[in-house]
Amino acid sequence: MESDLVQWLRDLGQDGLAAVLKNRPESAARSLSHLAAVLDSPGAVQRALERLDAGSSAVLEALCILGDGCTRGAIEQLLGNDPELDRALRVLREHALIRSVSQGAFQLAVPLRDARTAGLGRPVATLLRPHVSNTVRGIAEALGLTPAKRKADTVLQIEEFMRDPARVVAELAKTPGPTLELAMQLAHDDSVLGYAFGGPSQRRPEVRWLIDRGFLISQNQYASAGGPFEMPREIGLALRESADQPALRPEPAMPAIHLVDSIEIDKAALLAAIGFVDGVARLLEHCATNPLAQLQNGGIGLRVLKQVAKTLRTDQHEVRLWLETAAAAELLSIDGAGCIVPSNLADDWQQAPPARRYVKLVRAWWKQPAAAMFSKVMDKPDPALLPRPSAFDRLFRIDLLAELCRWETGSALGEPNLIGERLAWKRPVNYCCADCLVDPIQVNWSEAEAVGAIAHGALSALGRCVDDEEALLSAAAQLLPSAQETALLQADLTAVVAGTPSGQLAAMLNLLADPEGRDTASTWRFSPKSVRRAMDQGHTAEDLLGKLTSIAHTSVPQPLEYLIKDVGRRFGQLQVRNVRCCVLGAEALLLEVSGNRSLRELSLHVLAPTVLASSKPAKETLAALRKAGYAPVQQKIDGTVAVEQTVVDRPPLLVEQHYYRAAPEPPSQAELRELAEHLLAQPDKAPSGVALPGNPWIDMQIMPPGSLDEMTDPFDGLVPFLAERTALTDPELELLAEALEAGTDVEIEYRDENGRSTSGVITPDDVDEVYLDAFCHLREDDRQFRLDRIRSVAAVKRRRRTKS
Repeated sequence: MESDLVQWLRDLGQDGLAAVLKNRPESAARSLSHLAAVLDSPGAVQRALERLDAGSSAVLEALCILGDGCTRGAIEQLLGNDPELDRALRVLREHALIRSVSQGAFQLAVPLRDARTAGLGRPVATLLRPHVSNTVRGIAEALGLTPAKRKADTVLQIEEFMRDPARVVAELAKTPGPTLELAMQLAHDDSVLGYAFGGPSQRRPEVRWLIDRGFLISQNQYASAGGPFEMPREIGLALRESADQPALRPEPAMPAIHLVDSIEIDKAALLAAIGFVDGVARLLEHCATNPLAQLQNGGIGLRVLKQVAKTLRTDQHEVRLWLETAAAAELLSIDGAGCIVPSNLADDWQQAPPARRYVKLVRAWWKQPAAAMFSKVMDKPDPALLPRPSAFDRLFRIDLLAELCRWETGSALGEPNLIGERLAWKRPVNYCCADCLVDPIQVNWSEAEAVGAIAHGALSALGRCVDDEEALLSAAAQLLPSAQETALLQADLTAVVAGTPSGQLAAMLNLLADPEGRDTASTWRFSPKSVRRAMDQGHTAEDLLGKLTSIAHTSVPQPLEYLIKDVGRRFGQLQVRNVRCCVLGAEALLLEVSGNRSLRELSLHVLAPTVLASSKPAKETLAALRKAGYAPVQQKIDGTVAVEQTVVDRPPLLVEQHYYRAAPEPPSQAELRELAEHLLAQPDKAPSGVALPGNPWIDMQIMPPGSLDEMTDPFDGLVPFLAERTALTDPELELLAEALEAGTDVEIEYRDENGRSTSGVITPDDVDEVYLDAFCHLREDDRQFRLDRIRSVAAVKRRRRTKS
């Protein structure tokens, strides 16, 4: 026989069920009965509460106050009749947090039924039901009411009086202080006045006063003046919440906006997008020649960040964004010395078209759990490239851009903080209030501007499709210019590329010149130092001139040709050989070198007219000579030139993030309807392995064959074993049992010995009568969890952890 919730889900039909599945994406869906169990589990209900807006939260709070089974009329009496009420009730139904039952009453999800009524008594109508009419009439008269002819009508009068906190408080204000004090104590305690040594007697005036007015009602129907006594729920709620009644909160009005031409917005976004891609590219180039040293405990410290920012002509906040994004895109690695260098994938990324380079970076930024520019609002920010346990910024980033996407194209904010009220209303559980969002708005707005999602205070065409990779690629391909393959070489020893240089062109210019400025056009400057750097990597003057000819928009200017040939003539006039080490060259030149005071640290000695001995290794000697203005080359022991070029295997750097809860990517409306139709067609106990081909959402939600129903006997006995020792629902028991058998990850909510609740991802390993042994990913250690303290279990869409 189907449960009431299963029948309610069936009665919703395809569209209604699809709405529930859309709003509760974490719900497993093997059958309607399984879906019902998950929807009513504490963990799933908590995640649904986090998605509610303030208006729906206020109505749900009122429903919890009124209690399970309250009617629309009771809700209107508490909140008023407002169109916002209809919308909020619809939202709550679509989240399966309430459902309509007989006679227009509303039933709450199981975990919510005692959410606001803990420690409260039963409703006054329930308490008065067994009492005689004279007792009920006496209470009504004591409250100043005119009793009706029928007992039921008089009870309704009393109930209406007690549901009005103002009337209750006004009535209590007529009494001496001890009466109010006792009433408040009972309202905030367990609402029961019993026989206890030293407790207040029913003969005391304050107790008698409360009994006469029905603020305390005897649980003994045969002796209304005898105890124990119970305070009606309505009185307890009125006293608890007289100063904090829930109120409907409609969606805040639109902030003051102004319209900006979408063409201007996209132009500014284009510049930001080019700068973002170029910034990451320059950072990779810098890391290739100057690996970034990490702190002893990991991460890139503030001193290094500022040094890089100075070199790249930006600030440390932008460097943080480039670093974190490059790491998330797997473009960074760690060398043997523990320094940050480009990964093997960086070369492929550099060679990709501009649109694909941009999309790879922005998608990596979009999925980052924490904002990289948090340093903007912190006096002492943490190092970069360290894992941070919160996924707040990812959720906030999604909500921020989703809110802007709802507005008319070109709607711009003069002050970003003006959007805070609407975001706080959208997720009050997560965001609390607008004042709490000042820093998150500043940080995430700055990042969105830096990547080209927001420009001139409005959402750009790139920002509107950042959550869809294919659409983003299409928009980026239209906005970002195609890569340039040639450069304008000028007589002032500069090279200018209008637009975005291709990876090959940028690599060639970076080899031969130093970048000076990059905007809509990029500029490089040639110098003796930059040309020598290219020759250090094995290129000859003729080779370099040939490469420049191939990339020149017109021809190679004569001053640049002279520069390269001049450096080529000087290059190699000095040779460095390992002795520790020797400097070889012409006699006259070596006399000059040996007398150069800036080279005193080398302690050069003449070994022969054409040989000097250095007290430093070859690497340091080469660096000192170059710093002094010479152009030496290093020789091998056999006298041939050693080309300074190394090829190292550098796998991507993966910045480990703590596990965090994130709903799966939302399915399309068509997929939701298909899944709803599939569930409605299934019997109450659907086989685990049933799936509908062609719908990846259904394939993901439904367990594969053999996962549950075809498990061996040990697994079949594990579920009842866990059921006897935990308070988990059937789907949670199955999930935990499967994780124990397969070694997969699950997320649990756990209450410690102090009553504090925490959540985290674990990999269960073993279980006994009392404890669950598991690897805790948050603590990165093996831990034991008491079975009776596990509050909920949820699936985690993460890669499986390999057991050692």
